[in-house]
Amino acid sequence: MLAEREAAQAALAESIIDRHDSQGDADIRRLAERYRTPVFGEVDTWELVLMLGQCVDPTDRRLGTASQLLHVLQVLDMMIDDGVTDEDLLLVALFHDLGKVLLLTDEDPANVVCLNHRVSGEPGGGIGQLTTQWNHDEFAYTRLDGLLRPDLLQLVRFHSVLPHELEPYLAPSDEAFARTLHTPFSRYDQESKSTVLHPKVRIDDFRELVRRRMPSRIEI
Repeated sequence: MLAEREAAQAALAESIIDRHDSQGDADIRRLAERYRTPVFGEVDTWELVLMLGQCVDPTDRRLGTASQLLHVLQVLDMMIDDGVTDEDLLLVALFHDLGKVLLLTDEDPANVVCLNHRVSGEPGGGIGQLTTQWNHDEFAYTRLDGLLRPDLLQLVRFHSVLPHELEPYLAPSDEAFARTLHTPFSRYDQESKSTVLHPKVRIDDFRELVRRRMPSRIEI
């Protein structure tokens, strides 16, 4: 029975990934238009972070049934172990998967989770002209616009594109972003995942940072 359930879950994950990867330009425009207006309305910012505790990515086998809030704590734990103290980077870790709250709606998970890949864009043309599939990255990017530094906002927008896939589309002006932000954060985001390692940090350790650096409420 367990083997059958695991096989069914694996088949579900593959189906979600296949649907995500099949997104085209028309799908991306449709989703961007659908989520141009608020979904949840104005939400307390700290409660928004805690909402990730209800979100489970059905395609991420490295996390299993662990919530996205646990994933955020794993990222923060690894960053802090590496000596990262920059508040801006800690805020990115806290909010990079904000868009996965769409898993709490009736949206197809294929439009919320998964890694992103190029849909259109010229090699060397810069990330500003690169289009990838639409998922939680783009949703969070639109909701955090004006609340994070522009380079950190771009990190949120492209964090689901692996560095080796982003590299061909970088313009010279993007190279510092890739070297100092995108590649290091990708390591934390991807390599911190575990079904057995429990983070040492607690989410309440970051409540004061969020209250101090972010607006009390975000329209989402």
